[in-house]
Amino acid sequence: MRTALGALCALACVAAPLPAQRPVDPMPALISRALDHENAGRYREAALAWQAVIAAGSVMPGVYGLERVYAMTGDEEALLPLLDSLIPHHPRDGQLRAAQLRTLVAAGRNEDADAAFRTWRSLRDDDPAPYRDYARVLLFHNRAAAADSVLGEATSRLGSSRAFLLEAAQMRAALGRWPEAAEAWREMMREQPYYESAAVFSLGPAPADARDRVRTELVAGDAPIGARQALAFLELGWGQPRAAWRVLAGLPPTDTTVAVWRAFADEAEQQQAWPSVRDALVAVHAARRQPAVAERGAMAALRANDPATALTLARVARRSGEDVRAELLGIELDALARMGQGAEAERVLANAESAIGANGTRGFARTIAWAWIRAGNVEKARAALADAPLDADDAVAGWLALYEGDLATARRALRFGETNSSDAVQALALLTRTRAERSVEIGNAFLALAAGDSVAASDRFVRAASSVEDAASLLLTMAARLETARGADARALPLWTRVAESYATAPEAPEARLEWARALRRGGDLRGARGQLEHLILTYPTSALVPQARRELDALPAVRAESSS
Repeated sequence: MRTALGALCALACVAAPLPAQRPVDPMPALISRALDHENAGRYREAALAWQAVIAAGSVMPGVYGLERVYAMTGDEEALLPLLDSLIPHHPRDGQLRAAQLRTLVAAGRNEDADAAFRTWRSLRDDDPAPYRDYARVLLFHNRAAAADSVLGEATSRLGSSRAFLLEAAQMRAALGRWPEAAEAWREMMREQPYYESAAVFSLGPAPADARDRVRTELVAGDAPIGARQALAFLELGWGQPRAAWRVLAGLPPTDTTVAVWRAFADEAEQQQAWPSVRDALVAVHAARRQPAVAERGAMAALRANDPATALTLARVARRSGEDVRAELLGIELDALARMGQGAEAERVLANAESAIGANGTRGFARTIAWAWIRAGNVEKARAALADAPLDADDAVAGWLALYEGDLATARRALRFGETNSSDAVQALALLTRTRAERSVEIGNAFLALAAGDSVAASDRFVRAASSVEDAASLLLTMAARLETARGADARALPLWTRVAESYATAPEAPEARLEWARALRRGGDLRGARGQLEHLILTYPTSALVPQARRELDALPAVRAESSS
């Protein structure tokens, strides 16, 4: 029975008509073979394969393939006979016409290219394609002046240049017509908002004396957001990150704006422009409150030496999460340490101990010590380190040693420490200058600086100068800088005078002369100020301060005339 049933089924299958079979399209196989030859560098075989593609009816893929192959072999002109045979059958095909222009210009046959362009142009008076494609080819081959002529003719014939904004922007930049290029890019981005990267690439080489006009044109009128983004990125490239952020800061916080702010933060971060990164992320967070943005903004604020903002953002991010994360806790403690808030840092760490454990708490001992160091409290800093002893060359150990007057230990430990604060720079400069191993007065001076008492610090630096003779001029200069910074010229001037006259060969002498002149100028003694500036220029001709002295000397007649009126 089964055998009979199987035979019937087989008979039915044989008798049933087969479904219609679709013809196999040979084109994908032809194109695949041509690409394989091309990618393998078998250019002769690739050319034959692409010709087969054209013969099979796929004209433009074949033409593009041959164009690539002949460009690799330097035989661009070999494509021209084929194009000459194809174009009469497709006279209005812009792709074939553009390929012909590219090939003629690449082969250096400029007159033939002009003739081909005129032939294409004559087919339809109102068609912008011939002008646009020919201008692009000319621009690609660095023939900006010729492209300018083509676009000028297009504007004259068609009555408008808006169809050629992209080409006009590129052409004007290539010719160094920077304000006109910026105007064209602005209008281009009004219609196509995603050309900001191209605008930045095009306008970036603008010289310094043309940049103000570029800035004005890009944001003129109701400039689109793309133009503002382009200007912000240009300012970053020109080394003006704060100006870059100002371009974007006032935009309304729409979704598009927030996306632009994020992109700006990414770019500014690449350039380590931390204040601008911070400002952008603060704006993003204000518009779209997200813990990740707050944490990233807090890190940027720390790097921008803005611990107050870092503390605010870190606490916002911590409140947004259920668990205590060591990374966020570290940011918060670091911010408190930089602000010298040792007691608050200890309180925050104590509250987190149940979550991070005793070992985690000990890991932050150094940060707590930094907080007390920056508050000028050596005893509490040492207490914070009781369960976490430091290496001898740790920067915290160096600062503790310095505050206690142990210059030898401080010199060794601070050599590779942080130098992102003025106090650290001054300490390293002083320790490098002197060979003294101890000085209680120097330690007390830096301790007073940490506590924010610049008057006491100045007095102690002056007293230290009498005992640490090999750094006396620097100690006096440090005291004078503190007095000048707080506007106490009556106390600063004798110090600058002493450095200039008693230590005339010291590295600080030119600075002393310059500051002496400035103090005299502020006091109305213009003749005396002129004398000090001239003395600096003549006595220290190789000093880096000479250009500044010349500028201030040139400005004195204007000050004198103003005072006499």
